[in-house]
Amino acid sequence: MIQYTKEYIQLLLTEFMDGTTTLEEEDILNQYFTQGNVPAEWEEYRLLFAEMEGMKPQKNRKRWIGWSIAAAVVGMAILPVTMLWQPSPLPTPLTAKADSTTVLRPEAPNEQPLPDTTALRKQQPVKQQRSRLRKPKPTIHDYDKAYTLMAEMEQEQQAVRQQIEQARQEVAHVQLTAAGFVPVMQEDGTIIYVEEPKEYFAYEE
Repeated sequence: MIQYTKEYIQLLLTEFMDGTTTLEEEDILNQYFTQGNVPAEWEEYRLLFAEMEGMKPQKNRKRWIGWSIAAAVVGMAILPVTMLWQPSPLPTPLTAKADSTTVLRPEAPNEQPLPDTTALRKQQPVKQQRSRLRKPKPTIHDYDKAYTLMAEMEQEQQAVRQQIEQARQEVAHVQLTAAGFVPVMQEDGTIIYVEEPKEYFAYEE
């Protein structure tokens, strides 16, 4: 099995979100998130691709969709005819054949001949083979749901990154102030830390 780097998978995810990936690249993403060891931060992507794997056809999607549509049209055309059609009974032969289990014996003068039971035999109905229903292909609503879920995941990751950056700034502020530095606001709104002067001078006016 080919091992792909995390940077390459991240690039494919970005192209997948933009809708510019090819079928081969989507197969790579599908194999990575359904068969490989997925990092913890991509757990939601793994669940998403697992759900899409259950909805999509097996390999060649274009060929599968074409065959599915053709099979559906043929099935809709044949189904009413199949439901109305019944096998016609076989014609009764003019000369009834003797049953293999019937014992022939000469008839007595006062005995009536045994009735012919050939016509009473039940004909076995012809079994109709039911066409197997193909697995339904994903609809546009399924793809919209997947894109919405991925957008929500991206927003949550952005919020987490902002919280991490804010926490880093707070830690740096505590460390610098403890080391004797003071924050100074610049004109452009940025903050720099300068060393606090240890000696103070008095000026006379």
